[in-house]
Amino acid sequence: MGEHAPGTGRRYAIFLRGVNVGGVTIRMADLRELLAGLPVGDVATVLASGNATCSSALAAEQLTGRVEEALRARFGYPARVIVVERAELAGIAASVPEQGNADTHTYVTLFTGPDEQSAFVDEARGLGEEPVALTGGTAIAWFPPKGRSTDVPLAKLLARTRHAANSTTRNLNTVDKVLRLLA
Repeated sequence: MGEHAPGTGRRYAIFLRGVNVGGVTIRMADLRELLAGLPVGDVATVLASGNATCSSALAAEQLTGRVEEALRARFGYPARVIVVERAELAGIAASVPEQGNADTHTYVTLFTGPDEQSAFVDEARGLGEEPVALTGGTAIAWFPPKGRSTDVPLAKLLARTRHAANSTTRNLNTVDKVLRLLA
């Protein structure tokens, strides 16, 4: 399959996993420059936590591989990214249930695929705080108390290597900012 002009094709969100924490620091200007060297167009970054948007004629799986390969080559770390097409991300965000509690945050955890999401949901059963499976089968929503998002049982389970390698978590507000850039 040949590559088309970079700015044509589908709109994607690219979520980098594990950057700007644990010693892996990537400036967003460097990320934009790296992405601009790939067959993509309309590159933008959101916040300083490894969120980017672009358009590309590549399929999501192809784009994932190209971005991970470029990150590994340039920054020398075992890069993992999750690439989500605009319509899929819009469906995920729209399926997050309303939480009327001002004392909680709403987080969306994106998984590399439905098997990884299902394995997490199965393992999370009985923790006392069930994650909500979202549209598409590759994401969940969860609602930790403000100030406690890293010490609740779901967060601790997500931090385990088997899940951390296949997922990344964003606040719903960040997901909404990414979607606005994709419009």
